[in-house]
Amino acid sequence: MLFIPLICIDKLNKEEILKFLADSGTIDLAYVQEQIEMKKREEILQNHRYSIWYSERENAWYTTLPDDSKKTGRKNIKRKNRKDLEKAIAAFYISQDKADKKGKEEILTVETLFYKFMKHKVNGVSSGTINRMMADWERFYKSEIEFINTPIQNITKIDVDDFFNAMLNKYSLKKKSYYNMCGILKQMLEYAVDADYLEKSPYRNRGNKKKLIPDKKISSKEVYRANEKELLIQEMERRLRNNPSNTAPLAVMLDFELGTRKGEILAISTNDIVGNKIHIQRQVVEKFDVSDLDNRKSLGFFLVDYTKSADGDRWLPLTQRAKEIIARVQEINERYGYSCKDLLFSRKGTLLSPDTIDCQIKRGCEYIGIPIRTMHKIRKTYASTLLHNGVNVSIVKDMLGHADETTTIKHYIFNIEEESETDSIVLEALEGKNKVEKPKSEQSEHKIILFSDMKKARNL
Repeated sequence: MLFIPLICIDKLNKEEILKFLADSGTIDLAYVQEQIEMKKREEILQNHRYSIWYSERENAWYTTLPDDSKKTGRKNIKRKNRKDLEKAIAAFYISQDKADKKGKEEILTVETLFYKFMKHKVNGVSSGTINRMMADWERFYKSEIEFINTPIQNITKIDVDDFFNAMLNKYSLKKKSYYNMCGILKQMLEYAVDADYLEKSPYRNRGNKKKLIPDKKISSKEVYRANEKELLIQEMERRLRNNPSNTAPLAVMLDFELGTRKGEILAISTNDIVGNKIHIQRQVVEKFDVSDLDNRKSLGFFLVDYTKSADGDRWLPLTQRAKEIIARVQEINERYGYSCKDLLFSRKGTLLSPDTIDCQIKRGCEYIGIPIRTMHKIRKTYASTLLHNGVNVSIVKDMLGHADETTTIKHYIFNIEEESETDSIVLEALEGKNKVEKPKSEQSEHKIILFSDMKKARNL
């Protein structure tokens, strides 16, 4: 009987070995297969990242294997002798490899691909982002049975166009909602390419953008006018008198002086206040249990040591009014014994939630009879006030914690004047009433310069 040395097997792939066997007819196929399996086991054991150990007490060999069903992500296995343990290790990785190959070969629909993509996404983004993406999936995709049951290999660019246009016809969408919806399909198809489910993504965005609802931002709805701001502050003072231990109204008042995000103002620590400045360096965020994507649950609000972006980490100057409000908050905390990680805004050992602030503003606006505006509108009022009073837009951007001026100008700058005052400002500007006359020495003399007649060039 003729045998192939093991070194030869190393140099041949399976197809080449089988071809050689078929041609020669003199090789023991069972032996060759055994050699291949032995070589495979050797490679697996070399790459096995967990240790193999012997327990004298139990007279057994142990190792660890990956297991996604466990909280730790791994499990221990044991066998009476080492050889059997090594066989179990090899069998585990071989079966796992087959399962992975089968998964890539199976026909994936849009829906099954989405859930694979989201399970991958869970490890890379916040639970809040996962919650938002799932909400968009449930709103736009889940009811589109025909589309989400289509195998992804059959999805064409035309199918994508048709789907987006169908969503534009079905819903009244603004730009942000539309692109959030499109982003889900774009990302999951990119994931399919990266995971080798597809060779090329069929994604493109040729939906009829003319059907998008124009995002008209009217100043009167985006910011608090001067009289509205004063009325709301007075209402916060009234609410504080009715409940002297509740610092939430003071958080609303302080935000008119700082223009921070809602989660940022609630994360301010007394240690962040240094002299005439305050350091914005953390935020309060809502976290979710996303272990079951279809049944997500809020875990509550948590303090995190980072801002929305790197530019959000900033120092803000404190106005005299801001200092007074902070002093009042500290006095209340001391009087009632409130303490939570040195936070400025806390109650009975826990931080104030953003919902508490929202409730104060909503009820306050309703009580004084003005349109209900969110905490974010205070931030826009702050930005608009700065620019209105001559602060350079680059400085306004820095105070808001934006990365570029485009975001500031496009989304945060609005007219804060009443309509009558706006008309007066425009008329005075047009009529030159606000124009400062320059001294005669600085005024340029206007001279009429006469040019000699220019004759057409003769044709030569």
